[in-house]
Amino acid sequence: MKKGTWDPAVVFPVCMTCVLVSSVTLEVFYLILTNSGNEQMVLLVLTTYLVFNVIGNMIKFVQTNSTIKGVFLEHGIMGQGWAYCYSCQTHVPPRCHHCFDCNICVLRRDHHCTLLGKCVGHSNYRYFFCTLLHGWLALLFATFLNAEIFMELLHEGFGFHSFFLLLMPWMMLVTGQVTVAAFIFAFVADTCVIGFLFCFAFFTMHSVLLYHGSTTKEWFAGHTKEDYDLGWKRNFKEYLGERWYLVWISPWVYSRIPGNGINFQRRLDTENFFKSADL
Repeated sequence: MKKGTWDPAVVFPVCMTCVLVSSVTLEVFYLILTNSGNEQMVLLVLTTYLVFNVIGNMIKFVQTNSTIKGVFLEHGIMGQGWAYCYSCQTHVPPRCHHCFDCNICVLRRDHHCTLLGKCVGHSNYRYFFCTLLHGWLALLFATFLNAEIFMELLHEGFGFHSFFLLLMPWMMLVTGQVTVAAFIFAFVADTCVIGFLFCFAFFTMHSVLLYHGSTTKEWFAGHTKEDYDLGWKRNFKEYLGERWYLVWISPWVYSRIPGNGINFQRRLDTENFFKSADL
């Protein structure tokens, strides 16, 4: 997304995601500040750090370009695996696929992230993965803080009222069955639990993909190990950068990605190289 331009396809989902993140953040800060204790400062620092990483990685993800826009695709270097995209009207390298939501081809495309309105690709995968990691930790922490709300509901008896308050808080608010305050706490508590399960599932899946050096598309297509699996350490460098062990600390930690998103080393090429070296 160019500076000074506002793409509705990106802005709207990002704004909706920011609303959810803000509601959970404000509720967590409220729960911490209204409960006095020796651990209050520690909880505030931990919450601030997790929110900083979630929002920071989201910003870097949206700002980072993983498309072929601005990339010089020299026709003279075309080789095996290159294809022609009729939508973009150009030849594209291996692992590059067209996204009809972004309306452009994306280098080493993984999938289109609906919540952030952009594709996960070669240059921004690091920020997507770290958003999942810190989002999972933050929502686990928020769910733990909201456990008292669930315990109070269970203490009162898990009846019709409690069930629908947790399952459909909007309906309970519209019908006047609960106060606005009760609705907000129930809505945020639901968001924490659902968001935690969502992030955990995606983080687990992408941890497996990252370990094997594969994208979502390649994994479900069934061709993974014979293609780009270079070993877990090399895979981490290819996806997260040369300082992959530091990217978890902050989205502003510099970690150069060794590849260019056009040429990729295959596992077969590596094995053949070592075989020829042994001869």
